[in-house]
Amino acid sequence: MSNFNFLKRINENLFIIAYEAEKLFRDEYFEQCVTQTRRLAENLCRDVVSDRLEASETFDAMLELLKDTPAQNDFEKEFIEDLYFLKKAGNESVHSLHVKQDGNLALECLHRAFEAALNYAVFKKGLDSKYLQQQFDDELLPTGQKSQKSSLSEKYEEEKTKNSKKRKNSKKSVSKSRKKHNDDFLEDEFSESVQDKDSKKPLWREILETIAAGLIIAVVYFLIFNK
Repeated sequence: MSNFNFLKRINENLFIIAYEAEKLFRDEYFEQCVTQTRRLAENLCRDVVSDRLEASETFDAMLELLKDTPAQNDFEKEFIEDLYFLKKAGNESVHSLHVKQDGNLALECLHRAFEAALNYAVFKKGLDSKYLQQQFDDELLPTGQKSQKSSLSEKYEEEKTKNSKKRKNSKKSVSKSRKKHNDDFLEDEFSESVQDKDSKKPLWREILETIAAGLIIAVVYFLIFNK
């Protein structure tokens, strides 16, 4: 595993350079690690300005061209600053008379190289901008494996997304159930209303039915008792 895995889909050679820098750090070859990050920075820069300068141009010339080009956003400014830092650190490491196995400097160079590579991948090669949120995993350096914290974080985000989808589907089901219940209730109310309306008789009809019943009783009484 490598912090620079995203470079595989962009440029295999750049990924190998970055991965070698991580391995050098893991083996505590800190000076060589710093030099390797400078090499990565120079090749990143060369690819960015390849259409404007000759391939034989120096790292300094390429950086000057980038510096003179108006930066479009803060990420591009950060990219140039990281390249300058890596060039300076790498040059000092190469030309130093004394060996300085500075682990802190090597780690800083790896961080800078990581940020520069991310900006290059997104703004030059069109990698999804979501990768800009990716963080350098320090625990990956000595072990070559992703930290448990990072794995748990990714697992949590995955579960969070799944639960969010479940809640949305549940809300849709409840909404449909409520709608059906309301429709059934309204239908029952309408039916009862119609039945009540049909069961109620006009007052004049009730009076006529009462009078008719009285007349029938009177006629029957007269016929029986007048014999």
